[in-house]
Amino acid sequence: MHTVEFKISLLQELKVCGNTIKRIVKFLDMMERKQKSTTSFIKEYRKGTLDREKEFQDDYKAWESSYESLIQWQDLERRYQEQFHIMKI
Repeated sequence: MHTVEFKISLLQELKVCGNTIKRIVKFLDMMERKQKSTTSFIKEYRKGTLDREKEFQDDYKAWESSYESLIQWQDLERRYQEQFHIMKI
């Protein structure tokens, strides 16, 4: 039997995921505006096929790291949502 405490905990975790995803997306949007590019450029950046300016390397690393974090947080949120659905809360 599922407890009320588990339901509350799960809802709190979903809220944390949602808030974190929003913050990351906001940062990615800011980087897109700043660099006049889309986050999809990260695939090319990883391959080393882009000739990007050295002065923006820190930006690109932060952008890439944030993109990776977004994927991980979205996956975690998806797993919590699946658990929530399974429990039929």
